[in-house]
Amino acid sequence: MSRPSDIGWVVPAMPIRGLDHLGVQGPCEALYAQLLPGITNVTERARYYSFYPWLLRAFEQRYRDHSPDAFRRFLRRAECLFALIAIRHARVAGDQDDALHGLGMVGRLALLRIPPDTKSFELEDYAGLEARNRYFQNKLGGLGQYYFGPLRDLRIIDYVSQGENRLPGYDKQRGSLLADAFGTGVPEDAFLRLLEKVWVRWADLDELSAFCPCGLLKNKVERNLLLDLFFARSDAYRSPEAENRRATLGLLLDLLSRTEAVPGYSVENVFRAAAYTGYLPNRKKWDISATLATARRGWGTYQRNELLSLALQALFSTTLACIEYRYHGRLRTAADAADVAAGLLPRKGRQRPLTDIVSELKSTLPGPDAWNDERHEVQRGWRILELKIDDDNLPTLLHESTQVLLSILARGIEANPYSDFEFEPDYFAPQELHLVSFGHAWESTWSEMTVESWVRWLAVRWGIQRHLGVALRKLRGEHRDTFRIRPLEQELRVVEIPRPAATIPRLGNALQILRDLNLIKPDEAGWPHLTSSGRVELEAQLA
Repeated sequence: MSRPSDIGWVVPAMPIRGLDHLGVQGPCEALYAQLLPGITNVTERARYYSFYPWLLRAFEQRYRDHSPDAFRRFLRRAECLFALIAIRHARVAGDQDDALHGLGMVGRLALLRIPPDTKSFELEDYAGLEARNRYFQNKLGGLGQYYFGPLRDLRIIDYVSQGENRLPGYDKQRGSLLADAFGTGVPEDAFLRLLEKVWVRWADLDELSAFCPCGLLKNKVERNLLLDLFFARSDAYRSPEAENRRATLGLLLDLLSRTEAVPGYSVENVFRAAAYTGYLPNRKKWDISATLATARRGWGTYQRNELLSLALQALFSTTLACIEYRYHGRLRTAADAADVAAGLLPRKGRQRPLTDIVSELKSTLPGPDAWNDERHEVQRGWRILELKIDDDNLPTLLHESTQVLLSILARGIEANPYSDFEFEPDYFAPQELHLVSFGHAWESTWSEMTVESWVRWLAVRWGIQRHLGVALRKLRGEHRDTFRIRPLEQELRVVEIPRPAATIPRLGNALQILRDLNLIKPDEAGWPHLTSSGRVELEAQLA
């Protein structure tokens, strides 16, 4: 009889869609991870950074049973209760600004299904691991799913036991101080008593309103400690990583101090464009303090890499779409992709030397201050994300993607644009896609090409062949099938046409944390402005 290990190799890999089919988003993700350490795309509220160490200490001190099952039950019920308090407080206060209360709370979407007129409900129906309405499948809830890694990196919590069922605990210095600060502003015993009850009424939550995220504004000790943490205001919180976070948060405050609402643009988009070009929406130069200069350069490099990523993804998507719509989804060899892509180019200008195009662009591109000009590469990058991928749009998508790449070349590329940040020596290997290999390809290969031969090269080398290499690597390393064009016997067949995808660089969550700390507040149009506390904090960052 065959054993499972004997036949495991024939089990088909699980198909997944994925987002980065060319492996080109890695430098973007690595950059924003270093620019905003301790804040991720799932750490949405500042108060969890003090709530969790308080909760872990409460479990340690209040209960004798420290088994994994007892801890999981305690943690999951507490997370649900914490979110329910915020939901209830927003309703009782009649406040429509949910960013002050329940927005981004762990388990909120599941808990909102509890009707407001329900007289009582069981926490276990939502917290229990086997419950039909459970808020999370992860045994350690939102702590395990979202917050444990960032809080461990910040030395607020860590594992206190070993083995498969190891338990998290609070750090006895940073974690203990935050736990103390959180506990001074909330009715601890009332929360923990309610946590142990089977049935909960909405009215039971009213005496616990201090637990709502908006309660942070009244707890000065807790708020000051969190400001120390996020802005590295004291020696205990300073490190090279913390300096990057401090500078990025300072950059956001500085930008908001100089701008008003820009119709059609989010704060994040204005920040990206301003960091990339060095100019504000009013076309004034963004003159910043030397203390923030490295961070702005970093975000400028991030945005340049993001444009490279979007353009290459768009060219790949265009090639696959053309194969799908015009060649019945089949290609004989990867090299045939060159004919597919080249066929979308307008006949006029195909044979122009690429160096002539780049030289011409240097004098005709909109200036860096005119990033709202439709010909600017920033605008072209946003249009790539908006364009529908259909047969009629393929020439336009190809045009936008190549114009972005040409614009980056015309603006000029530093020899090592990533030099301000920490990367492994082999991170920028020549075969990977990043700004260094982009610049090297221009100097060593592309400068002798025509427009047509360049597009052919990109479609094959950094398109089909690159994707097959990335997909094979994921198949081998993760047993995941991410092929968007599949190699079959004597042909390649399109599986699905991926849309170009942008990275999400944590800026939205950083803005929410600034809001939680009462450093910014939105006006009626939703555009954030600095509060008096925000102006004080900005002055401290610029000093």
